[in-house]
Amino acid sequence: MDKRILFFLTLIHLSVFGNDGAYFASGNQLIPISETEVSVTKEILTLVRRIENDKDYIYVTVDYTFFNPGSDKIILVGFEAPSPSGDVDGYPKNGAHPYISNFDVKMNEKLLDFKTSIVNTENYYVNQKIDAKTEDEVIGDDFNTNEPDFYYVYHFNANFKSGINKIVHTYRFDMSGSVMDRYSFDYILTAANRWGNNQIDDFTLHIDMGPNENFNIHNTFFKNKDDWFIEDGRGLNYKDEYREGSMSKFITTTGGITFEKKNFKPEGELYIYSTANYIKENYDSFDYKYHDLPKRIYLKNDIKKTCTDVVNEESFKILRNLPFAIRGYIFKTKLIQDYYLSQSWYQPNPDYKANLETLSNEELEWLKIVKSKQKN
Repeated sequence: MDKRILFFLTLIHLSVFGNDGAYFASGNQLIPISETEVSVTKEILTLVRRIENDKDYIYVTVDYTFFNPGSDKIILVGFEAPSPSGDVDGYPKNGAHPYISNFDVKMNEKLLDFKTSIVNTENYYVNQKIDAKTEDEVIGDDFNTNEPDFYYVYHFNANFKSGINKIVHTYRFDMSGSVMDRYSFDYILTAANRWGNNQIDDFTLHIDMGPNENFNIHNTFFKNKDDWFIEDGRGLNYKDEYREGSMSKFITTTGGITFEKKNFKPEGELYIYSTANYIKENYDSFDYKYHDLPKRIYLKNDIKKTCTDVVNEESFKILRNLPFAIRGYIFKTKLIQDYYLSQSWYQPNPDYKANLETLSNEELEWLKIVKSKQKN
């Protein structure tokens, strides 16, 4: 006799934006509600950012290896997705989440069929079935397209045979964004603790945000940047003046970053974001704590004119060394070197020696103005 159990692959709404941003979706682990035997022996989670038609998407691939020590069983698996919120179109798209697409699940090399249901209560699994609602039932005359109060369940039957089982789950969702961030997303990791072994025996997380990217990750389930392998780029310990907690900044030239852990018992979730360039690149006086510097100095171009004013002495020391940083000079002063390491364009060049003769006439004139203002 088959035992039917309900599992959830839950998308939990962690980030709330006003109308100055949009929350589309977030990711989660496959988690059991009442199952205590089946364990996760291995998981490879791959997150890849792609830009398609000027939109940012995250492609998610979750490759699970499960072990069922008991007899064969059929399990109802569900994937919960909260409705989008903020500056969005919250109407369902063909009965499904408007910002989730390319949903597929394969078990033991077999592609499984799935259904999508709209639900409006947490206790929707009643009498061994999902209490699905129609679009007319959840969308009334007072429907707010920016704040829908229902969510979606993608569900399918999975035949867990005794022993090893493989599930590969893939989907795509629109990346969230706001005035503060170019893009952001989160992924629930702690749900893995609810499996029979209360952990993932062998866990790998690979993140690829694309070439020449600069992004931050909250230090929630790891200690610091040193816990990651970086294919081509660098990591920095980072403090965001606008956010609480410690973070790691990653600058990738090509490839991505990878986190690996045995007996993984996550104590926090994955939060990743890239700060909007507008905030960091538009200013009248340079403050190294908040602003970026350009990889080329302009003095005569009014549109791209490089700032010559600073807010304090530390910012002045960093700004006046910009021409040399552009050429890859490695600074002995920690404050200056740490700042330029945080700039995605900076490429340290141990062979370059700071020399005014290597600067262009425009850079020399700009540097003269910077120094004169500081003296005044």
